[in-house]
Amino acid sequence: MEERATDDGRKELVLTEKPGMEGSLPVDDGTKSIGTLNEISTQAKSDLMKRKFTTPKADQYSKWLDTLAQKPEEQRDHRPKKPPSKAVEADNRISNEDDHQQAKEDNRAQYISPPFLPSEKRRIYFGPETPILAPLTTQGNLPFRRLCVSLGAQLTYSEMAMSMPLIQGQRSEWALMRAHESETTPPAYNSPTTTTATVTDYDNSRDLKFGAQISANKPWQAIKVAEILTRLCPHLRLIDINCGCPIDLVYRTGAGSALLDAQGKLDKMVRGMNAVSGSVPITVKIRMGTKDGKPTALKLIERLVYGGPDAENFGGGGGGSGVAAITLHGRSRQQRYTKSADWSYIADCATLIKRFHEKGDELTDTIRAPDERTQPPAAAGGRSSGGEEKVYFIGNGDCYSHTTYHEHLSTSGVSAIMLARGALIKPWLFEEIATGQYLDKTATERLSYIARFVHHGLECWGSDEVGVGTTRRFLLEYLSFAHRYVPVGILERLPPNIQDRPPAWKGRNELETLLASGDYRDWIRISEMFLGKAHPGFRFEPKHRSNSYEIDAEG
Repeated sequence: MEERATDDGRKELVLTEKPGMEGSLPVDDGTKSIGTLNEISTQAKSDLMKRKFTTPKADQYSKWLDTLAQKPEEQRDHRPKKPPSKAVEADNRISNEDDHQQAKEDNRAQYISPPFLPSEKRRIYFGPETPILAPLTTQGNLPFRRLCVSLGAQLTYSEMAMSMPLIQGQRSEWALMRAHESETTPPAYNSPTTTTATVTDYDNSRDLKFGAQISANKPWQAIKVAEILTRLCPHLRLIDINCGCPIDLVYRTGAGSALLDAQGKLDKMVRGMNAVSGSVPITVKIRMGTKDGKPTALKLIERLVYGGPDAENFGGGGGGSGVAAITLHGRSRQQRYTKSADWSYIADCATLIKRFHEKGDELTDTIRAPDERTQPPAAAGGRSSGGEEKVYFIGNGDCYSHTTYHEHLSTSGVSAIMLARGALIKPWLFEEIATGQYLDKTATERLSYIARFVHHGLECWGSDEVGVGTTRRFLLEYLSFAHRYVPVGILERLPPNIQDRPPAWKGRNELETLLASGDYRDWIRISEMFLGKAHPGFRFEPKHRSNSYEIDAEG
């Protein structure tokens, strides 16, 4: 420190470096003391806000997509044509062969190849031993994911991040990309001798748990974000596109579940993101459809896996979009979370994926084989004798016990299962799946999980007044789901059903009864055990009402 005089006569202290101490100050390497990763620098955020952060690949690919979209309009003639006379018809017959040959030459000349093809993707794996924590808006925060990983979650996702705020460098949106170092450890993986699904060249030691989920309503946004994420966030397993978020705010913009009715747009998003994401695979999460009783997921999956009518325009010999995994939530947008998830429909879609794996070689006998770079990570080199899966298919919906988990795995044909509300109500569901038994957690044990969440929250958001307030708010959101847990020891029947709404019940001790209270004032009492007294008059209304089916958690 040294004292310097300013032009107006005031004096100020200025931090200076001693001779020989250059470069000794800590460098922002994206890792903080609590072990958080994917923290982008202030300079990068500033460049994004000022539009100085360049994305050459995304810009080039988006420009090519615009050219591709304009091409059919230029060639289309909408004027009605008169039927030709007999004389003209005779002349046409004479020159028919020449015209046909000329048309072929014209089409070949007008074909515009994509600027580049995707890079080879990192091998990833989904299997029975990898229960997945779903991307959960609000509840899927870093402290909660950290708690679930400690209890056995093998794969995690960020909260859904909106594309435009990421492109604009908004701090709140980029905070969603932060991951804890525990999420960068490899997921569980059984050796090839104990599993039927193995991946060629898969290196489990280099794999990690954390993936990012984004929402976009235009291809250029999704493509641009994919390039930005892969450059600024080195600790990403994959990038997932949300095509299932049911909330009106997202749906009306054309993002989330609106993409279920815009299959051509989604296909362009996946192909474009694959082209610019380097080695990071691209996945999608969808619902059955937008309207109840009118599922469209089967048709969408067929397009993503086999390729649509315009697949040849994207180069590489056509073929599928290159999506590495598809997650299907067994409800429509209109259903939100009412009724039970339709696992029979999930099984039908799994059958389509299985048919693609089994008959892939037959398909390439009749059409030109697609370039391996345009295909999913596990597809390179073809289907292995070990049962390698080209496109992983993941089921989601109403999984609330280890028995339901294993039953769906065996009957539906999915590669893995994603857990959402079940994990919010009892985070030790991952532990039950690993041990294969019900765990009757005592009230003291459950309170210790709450204490662990608070500890993680204070580390993440700080222990000052703002950090304590943020931790309290997210803790109350967590408790708005956790209070629905009914201990296994007092249930009348098993397995428990996540859709059941039991009558009022009394716990085996006072603490258990308190944890089961649906009164927000009791949740505040619990928070005060760890965070001190709340401000007088403090009230809380859950962002996602866990007593109601109209919640907007994950898509």
